[in-house]
Amino acid sequence: MQLGMPPVGNRQTFSYIRPVKKADFRLVIKTISAFIMLTFVAQLALSLGTLFYGVNLVVPDILDTWSGFTLFIVVPVLVELFTISGYVLLAYYMFLVFAIFLSCVWILLTSLRRFKDELTMKAKSREHSALFDTIGLLFATVFFSAVIGLIVNPSPEDMPSTDSVSEMLFLLANASVWEEIIVRVLFIGLPLVFVDLVRRTRQKHWYSYAIGGGMSFGIPETILIVLSALIFGVGHFTGGWGAWKILPATVGGIAFGYLFVKFGIAASIMMHFGTDYLSMPSEVTGSTALLVLTGLGILIWLGVGAGFFVYYTTRILEFLTGKRYFGPRPEPYPQPWGYPPLYMPVQSQYPPPQIHPMIPQPIPATMEYHPMPYNQPVQSWFTDGYVCPACGHTQARWVNGRFQCMRCGRLS
Repeated sequence: MQLGMPPVGNRQTFSYIRPVKKADFRLVIKTISAFIMLTFVAQLALSLGTLFYGVNLVVPDILDTWSGFTLFIVVPVLVELFTISGYVLLAYYMFLVFAIFLSCVWILLTSLRRFKDELTMKAKSREHSALFDTIGLLFATVFFSAVIGLIVNPSPEDMPSTDSVSEMLFLLANASVWEEIIVRVLFIGLPLVFVDLVRRTRQKHWYSYAIGGGMSFGIPETILIVLSALIFGVGHFTGGWGAWKILPATVGGIAFGYLFVKFGIAASIMMHFGTDYLSMPSEVTGSTALLVLTGLGILIWLGVGAGFFVYYTTRILEFLTGKRYFGPRPEPYPQPWGYPPLYMPVQSQYPPPQIHPMIPQPIPATMEYHPMPYNQPVQSWFTDGYVCPACGHTQARWVNGRFQCMRCGRLS
């Protein structure tokens, strides 16, 4: 039998050459982005190394130099709670280090399989692993902050200063963990307890309200994410930053809130830590080579971040409008070689004529041409025992749980 020619006979199936499926352009971009993210994973490893190395610098200052540290909440002004010092402050600092390390390891391990698919073009274009979304949002927010910084060009007075490297190491670690607890848990997780009581639903696990993750995105969740982000943005202004910091901090707060709701507080801590500790490896080591490499990496991440900023902005617009932008178009599925087009019969008092499958025939006057959509792959061809009730043909395909005649296109 010649390849591509439909065989004759009721008990045989069609044999034809299937078209080669082209690689989705979105998956190509996603794979390239995933490989670029590996460079940031290396940066994250350096930041974790700096965090652990910094323990040797911070602990002596906690025990010998610092008089204490005051914990606070944001409402959005800073409200002081109580001051801790000595070994209590040391235990708190070790908790911060442990929480950051555990969050990063957790996201890396739970994302390993899906991120591997994203590296090998096996993942879906609109579904991401926790690691991919966390780093992608980090790139996008860093890009947006850099744009605002270039436009505003803030003075040193508009940015808080620290007295030593050890103080900076401690304050940035505290921001990565404590700010996520007092903003994301306090203004998203806990209010959802009362929201779920009102709508008579609850999360799959009771502890989801405290650690986040696995929540759906509805109107209450969206409102809480936006409100917590606004509180987070204004809190930076009341905490010592200039007014220019409100907008980028609010945008970052939306990203943190999204990660908290979808993946949990570990993802928001990892993104917060990755952002704040971006320059700390070169600051602590004083290495010029590391400073140059970090600068080159930031330039690459800013370029990729521009694309991610457009992507996530588009996804937000899709969520708000209910429309889908830049979605994949369905690919037409070809008919077997030599077969006439499918027709949808129109009501007629005369039965349709018998058409030989190998000889194209003109469209009868009682038939209208309606090409059938081939948006879904053919699952199988049937020739055993099938008889079309409209034209008597004996070959059909299986479409959405029904037989479709291969001559007239009737579903039965």
